[in-house]
Amino acid sequence: MPVRPHAEDPADVLLLGDDDTPLARMRLRDDDGTAVAAEVRPLPEAPLTRLVVQVRRDLAGHRLETPDEALAAALVADGLKLDRAATDMRHDLTDVPEPVVLPDGWSLGAPGWDDDLAAGLDAAYGPDHPDGRWQPGDTDEVRGMFDTGEPVPPLVPASARLVDRDGRSAGHVLCAGPVPWTDDDCVWILNLGVAPRAQRRGFGRALLVHALRGAREVGLPSVGLSVADGNPARRMYDAAGFRVLTRVLTVRIPAA
Repeated sequence: MPVRPHAEDPADVLLLGDDDTPLARMRLRDDDGTAVAAEVRPLPEAPLTRLVVQVRRDLAGHRLETPDEALAAALVADGLKLDRAATDMRHDLTDVPEPVVLPDGWSLGAPGWDDDLAAGLDAAYGPDHPDGRWQPGDTDEVRGMFDTGEPVPPLVPASARLVDRDGRSAGHVLCAGPVPWTDDDCVWILNLGVAPRAQRRGFGRALLVHALRGAREVGLPSVGLSVADGNPARRMYDAAGFRVLTRVLTVRIPAA
């Protein structure tokens, strides 16, 4: 891959054309075996048509993440699929809401995984959800976090299960932190979901506030999350004091 370090920021690399002309700035990383070209930003004067050709050849097999709407549109126009459009957000924990009072019989229990929670999230993430259906691989990943700490261990003080009057799991918030895919030492909300039978009762906000207060308890400076376009939870994050950090448009570049 024709790249060279960025002179001003060694964490970044420059994607070069065949004539060594810099075309884009980006960061390369590995996410549990997936090659990622993150924060891809075209450089001024770099022709998008030329950059698209270079990306398809030299970033083949990568997951490309960019805040640049024009680059994402150019890749889509070239026949690729926009995999996800989302907004990264942060909460600086300077003004954390008070805990939400739950109805009698409901509680926030220790984080973990069980069949009730798996069934509830499978029902919550239906085919029309902005993030798509809940997949068996999602369950395997969450189980792996609790069983082996891979790819990242849960941050227990900021995570919790929603437990109903019968002692059954009806939702959860799952956090980790710090995480390797962010530059700041934030707590990351990996998943916040409520089973359909418990929705529209304020439980999502109760779980979110628990995560914020848990993050402050462990002394990390902020809480981050990514919310897909069209996800109604965005209103809850705005109301809780999250601010927009950046847009993230994801395109998977086919292997050569």
